[in-house]
Parts: sequence; structure tokens; C-alpha cells
Amino acid sequence: MLLRKGIFILLCMAVFMQACETKSDISDVRLTILTTIPPLYSFTKNITGDIANVENLLPNGADPHDYSFGPADIKKVSKAQVIVKSGLGLETWLDTLLASAAENAAARGQELFVVDSASGVDVINNDPHIWLSPVRAVTQVKNIRDALIRVDPENAETYSLNASSYINRLMELHGEIKAEADKFKTKEFVAFHSAFRYFADDYGLDQVAVIQESPGVEPSPSAITRVIDMIRDRNIRVIFSEVGSSHKIVNSIAGDLGLEVYGLDTLEKGMQSKEWYENKMRFNIEIMKEAFSK
Repeated sequence: MLLRKGIFILLCMAVFMQACETKSDISDVRLTILTTIPPLYSFTKNITGDIANVENLLPNGADPHDYSFGPADIKKVSKAQVIVKSGLGLETWLDTLLASAAENAAARGQELFVVDSASGVDVINNDPHIWLSPVRAVTQVKNIRDALIRVDPENAETYSLNASSYINRLMELHGEIKAEADKFKTKEFVAFHSAFRYFADDYGLDQVAVIQESPGVEPSPSAITRVIDMIRDRNIRVIFSEVGSSHKIVNSIAGDLGLEVYGLDTLEKGMQSKEWYENKMRFNIEIMKEAFSK
């Protein structure tokens, strides 16, 4: 274990030193910001516009719960001046990399700014999926805005104005979702992945059970039995799975109990764009409209 850790540290040092040698060739003086997941990219890009370089660390399709980074990721971190993370334990795999990056930045007389976007968010059971609540996303946007103003005060006015405009859009999105959720005939559902607790809290829905409580950990037979009993006792008609995924447990439960399975997007993976977050949230509410109308 110690040998593997030592090799990792040496790898980090080598890549960081190589990245430092090439930095002097970069003529772009804009702030370089690295986000960890697509929602944070959308938030940050809407705040910065074109006055900063914003890149997302995880490639499209990568799972943030158990991501395994490589030399290319180390290079990205080494070049970043600001790193925006979701927090609440989502990116524990990033901690060692950040520690090495901070040490190398300090050796150059610089500072690596790490923004914990979850700071001050109303948290439920330490669940990291705060971005699925537009209301809590507003707090994340404010945290990112404030950090960028501290790091880059010359562009404070732009960051502030852009953030205000985006927050208005997020609150409009919140209003749209609430208006639709208020019309739902039923409010109870079972989810495969424990991601929609904040969404349910915002819009008066009831996530009565979760099939897979921990990402990547298969539920025990007794846990599955409890979920089935809950579905029968509460007469649940809807199971929300994940877009593009087919889970044998979900299909088995749904088949045995005659339930409908609908795919929601947890927004943990995907392409990066300014409008991506809003588009995906509207996609989810359309799926819910269909599911809860039956």
C-alpha cells in the first residue's frame, strides 16, 4: 500500500513539473477554472461567460462517485487556478490530487483555490446530490461567484451581473417545476439510485424507498424484500431508474409487481454547456409529468 502511494506521489510530481514547464508558453491570461461535474460546469460558465477558461475534469460518461483519474487529469489540475467541486463527499477521489496540486502551487509562490460549492447549503442526510434542487443550486452559484470575485477582483462586476442573471433563470426554472409538480395526481415513488431526495423535498414528492442506497453496492435480499413490502403497502406505481441504464433488480421488481419504470437523469454525467443544466432538469420534469399522470 505504501509503495503504491509513493508511486502515485512521484507520478503527480513528475506530471505537475512537466505542466509547470509548459505554462510559460500559454499566452491566454484568462483565469483557468476546472469543475468536477457537468452541473458545476453550467453554473460556472454562466457566471464567467467568455472572460475565463472553464473546463470540466470528468469526461462525458464518467461516474463521479468512483472516478479513477490518470496523468491527463493531473495535468488539468496542475494548470487550474480555481477548482470547483460539489462537496459533501462526492469527490473523495480528488482529495489526494488536490493536496499534491496545492503543494506544487505553494512551491511556485502561487495558491490553488478550491471552491466547495456545497458550503451553506441546506443538506439532507449528507446527500451530495444538491444540484438536483434548483433552489440549492442557487446557493452553489453564489458560492462560485463569491470565490471568483475573490480570486479575480478585476472582473467582479461581470461575475456579479452574470450570476444575478443566471440565478433569475434558476428561480424561473424552479417556478416551472413547482407549477407542474403541484398538478401531479400522485406524489410517491421508488428510486433505484438515492439521488432525488432534494428534488422531492422542494416539490412535495415522497421518495418512499431506494433500491440501491450506495452507488455500486448491490442491495441485500432483505433490503429488496423491504422495498417490495413498501411498494405493496403504499400502492406505489412508479419506479425511477436512470437514463440509459437497465438494472436487473429494477426490471425484476417492476415485472413482478406490474410497475412502470421511467428513466430520470441524475445529471452526474454528460456533455458540458451553459444551457445543459436547465435542459436536463426540464427533461426530468417531462418524464415525471408522464409518470405521475397515471
